[in-house]
Amino acid sequence: MGLPKDVLAVLAHRLAHLLPREDSLWVFGTRGGEAFEGNTKYLFLDLQREGGLRPVWISESDSTVRELRENGFDAHRADSLRGRLATLRAGVVFVTGTMTDMPLWPTGGANVVQLWHGVPLKRIAADAPSFEGFTLRERLRLLYTYRQFDALTLTASGLGDSFRSAFRIDPDLPVTGYPRNDALFRELPGEGVGQGETAREIREDIDADRVVAYLPTYREDGSDPAAHIDFERLDRFLAERDAAMVVKFHPFSDPGFDPERFERLQVLPAGFDVYPLLRGTDALVTDYSSVYFDYLLLDRPVVFYAYDRERYEESPGFYVEYEKVTPGPVAETFDELLAAIELALESPDAYADERERVRRLAFDHPDDRAAQRVREYVRVRFGA
Repeated sequence: MGLPKDVLAVLAHRLAHLLPREDSLWVFGTRGGEAFEGNTKYLFLDLQREGGLRPVWISESDSTVRELRENGFDAHRADSLRGRLATLRAGVVFVTGTMTDMPLWPTGGANVVQLWHGVPLKRIAADAPSFEGFTLRERLRLLYTYRQFDALTLTASGLGDSFRSAFRIDPDLPVTGYPRNDALFRELPGEGVGQGETAREIREDIDADRVVAYLPTYREDGSDPAAHIDFERLDRFLAERDAAMVVKFHPFSDPGFDPERFERLQVLPAGFDVYPLLRGTDALVTDYSSVYFDYLLLDRPVVFYAYDRERYEESPGFYVEYEKVTPGPVAETFDELLAAIELALESPDAYADERERVRRLAFDHPDDRAAQRVREYVRVRFGA
């Protein structure tokens, strides 16, 4: 009987520490290792104009690798010889999840920078109730993975304790902001790669004066946010106000309805990068998704549809009291949701003071230079 795969991966990871690394070779992946999105995407794009560095995208998707190459970027499959060699030689590795972005073992000896994917509202990683449901071996594997993060970027200095608790580590915590938020302020070269339709094309195709985005988060209990929306009524409501709504459900969710039936609703593909599109929206509807913190950088209305708030407070739970960091109306019924959207469209300044208060809590740098700060930090910290 051979050794288990996770044990072999740890052994290979330790052996990889013996290999020399190239300071100027930086490799990138994103959650799930499939799409081209997230904080790593926007840092990767920013580095294309930086001389002296070789940024390489690592993916498990043939189509992602192919499209990146067609657009002039350096990209390889994670399990290919070139992909493994790039990761084994990289001086710096950038990830946005718990090493689902790329294989762990070739990163041994590299400087691993965790860019993560959101301001921590709900409990994550080892703080999440689901962590206790894992086997001892699974928990040990995850804790070993967390210890590989040499740096974890923050949007605000006051958020460090939540991440230290979640990952059971004490890494460098540079307050750089998230590179993906640079796309909220301006169009960035390459942001449309892998998207099919670009954000600009989608917005231009929408025949409405105002656009609302609905971005619900994933429920680990398998419940479906779409079940709490009367889409026919919502479609009529939007038409009466010359508005439209773009909807993106979590990739694990199945909304179970045909969006073609509605004139004012457009459902985005699961892998669509919403950040460029958010530039052209007038309001955001969400629940517990950290995207709303990012949206506060635009100082536009946010509506919260928390129909299952009590259940969500129990599991996974929050790091802070929900009502203290929700700068907008919190609806618990569909009727309340429509009233809240009405307020957002007709009185966009209604919660302006609250938005500013929460924005100050979540961001030390409310600007479009996060990628630049990450790049400068890594070069100074790791001599890259």
